[in-house]
Amino acid sequence: MMTREEERAEFWLLTKAILQDSSIDAEEARVIKRWLEEHQQGDEFAMTIARLDAFMADGYIDPRESRTIADSLGRLLAQMRQRV
Repeated sequence: MMTREEERAEFWLLTKAILQDSSIDAEEARVIKRWLEEHQQGDEFAMTIARLDAFMADGYIDPRESRTIADSLGRLLAQMRQRV
């Protein structure tokens, strides 16, 4: 079992790799959503998961959705750093 610090590091690396090309496609969104669901304690990621569900409903992430997800991930990473 990973510590919260190890989970944060894993999420940071995952997100950094996904955001490397400044775009998020449907498969990358699924990977992020799966990670969040597997590591959620309480409802800490509920809003991000719900947003990903809504954006993935049609199976396609358009450029606006991609930017919104990237912004959300940036905010989530900042929040996770503050909890250290």
